[in-house]
Amino acid sequence: MKHHILTIGISLLQNFANSQKIEVAEAMKRHPQVKQYLLEDPRKASAEINSLDARTGFMNSGKTDVEVTLIRTETDSGKCVASLLENFLKSKKIKVHRIPVKGLNKPAGDFTAEFAQREANEALTQMRESVARHIGRLRQNIRPEIELNCTGGFKAEVAVLYELGRALRVPVYYMHETFKICITLP
Repeated sequence: MKHHILTIGISLLQNFANSQKIEVAEAMKRHPQVKQYLLEDPRKASAEINSLDARTGFMNSGKTDVEVTLIRTETDSGKCVASLLENFLKSKKIKVHRIPVKGLNKPAGDFTAEFAQREANEALTQMRESVARHIGRLRQNIRPEIELNCTGGFKAEVAVLYELGRALRVPVYYMHETFKICITLP
């Protein structure tokens, strides 16, 4: 069994918004259309699906030996994207787990430096601890091959999860949008 833990960003919403020439906030209101956009070309629509498929080949092989954990923020956009990706993955017979992490629904311009630092520290620490516990449970129960996919999401999440991956000896991979393959971070 291979288990991939994915950070979730808003590439799906951003790509849909770009295709429709609308704002991301408007894209979030068009959930059924975004779902259809994802179904039409999943790899093009979502950085997370693109990198997961590049790493596993699940889209064409029908592999069912892949499980996924989605790390998503408790923001409106995080919940929206995670629900769309979860439903898509489940339609491919992939078991999906979720790790919710703190997020903010306020515009970044509304933050003081102190508030932003405190909230980022809290959210990133919570994420690190939640993922470490999750990896521990996975190793205890089913002993899968675990990999961290840090393609989507907030760049600071990548830094934290890279450090966690190194500490726990879990490979961390990433796929830049111009690559056709995933790279494992050293």
